[in-house]
Amino acid sequence: MDYPKQPDTYASIFRTETDVQLPAKPDNRTRYMYFKTIARGGKCVISSCKDLHLRRTVCYKTLRPELAKNPAEQERFLREARITAMLQHPNTIPTYELGRDVRGNYYFTMKLVHGSTLRELIQRCIERRTHQVEGFGLPRLIEILMQVCHATHYAHIHGVVHRDIKPENVLVGDFGEVMLLDWGTAKVWDDSSRSNVHEDMLSPEFKLAKIDISDSNIELTRRAPLDGTPPHMSTEQLLDPLDIDHRTDIYSIGTVLYEILTLRRMFRGEDVESVLERIRNRDFVPPRERSPNLDIPIELEDICLRCTLLNREERFQSVDTLISELERWTHQARAAS
Repeated sequence: MDYPKQPDTYASIFRTETDVQLPAKPDNRTRYMYFKTIARGGKCVISSCKDLHLRRTVCYKTLRPELAKNPAEQERFLREARITAMLQHPNTIPTYELGRDVRGNYYFTMKLVHGSTLRELIQRCIERRTHQVEGFGLPRLIEILMQVCHATHYAHIHGVVHRDIKPENVLVGDFGEVMLLDWGTAKVWDDSSRSNVHEDMLSPEFKLAKIDISDSNIELTRRAPLDGTPPHMSTEQLLDPLDIDHRTDIYSIGTVLYEILTLRRMFRGEDVESVLERIRNRDFVPPRERSPNLDIPIELEDICLRCTLLNREERFQSVDTLISELERWTHQARAAS
């Protein structure tokens, strides 16, 4: 996704904009104008446009035309909009409005953040074969990941599992802000389990039975559509996307950490079968062995390996614990510099 960049000079604010009167009968269906497409995903279109009521440019998201009337996609879209709005955290993007356009199709508006995705930052590092790109460096990249962890932990304690944490869904703004985006595949529990959200983080009812990943005959309960991106999905999410808990996000964070450290994907493959096959064949190389020229700290390798253990009972059991481990390393790195 190619996010818009901040202009070199900022437009001044004039009274001709601040003092415009609202219509006597405001109509939200004609509130937005001057649309410019930012990105087209598999299900949604993201645009920038001008909010004529508040006289500012915002981010406008809607379903692709061929999906706009699909009841299942409408339900998922509404859930995404409301989850994004309800998770009010410094590392989640502010949501402004949910509504229908003149055709009756759903849309929601958000803050327009200028910047680059973590994918773009990693790609720049790959091109130069170093973490030292544009003033970032490994400590700064780890700090970005820590902000992702803070957003994820906040979501978890509010009963939400993201399910699609990957570099493309992390936006780093031009002012240093970090946003975890795209809650369209997030999992939330119904009211019957809401009262136990905090206990569920460690409770048996949300733990998977041990799965023998070496069993080549194991059934994939859902092949499509996927609630996530296979190279960043945990083993249990690949096998049964409906039977997961918050620790699938911990695994995904570990795969992002692996990419930050090695500048390579942990597993190749874009579909469930190919990723599972590489897991079965133990097609995995620890970070320091995978990229020996990058001087990867052993402490960060240990954290990465702990996050991405196949058995989720052996991973970090909360993102809060993971944050503490990453903070310990950043403090040591600062002290040594």
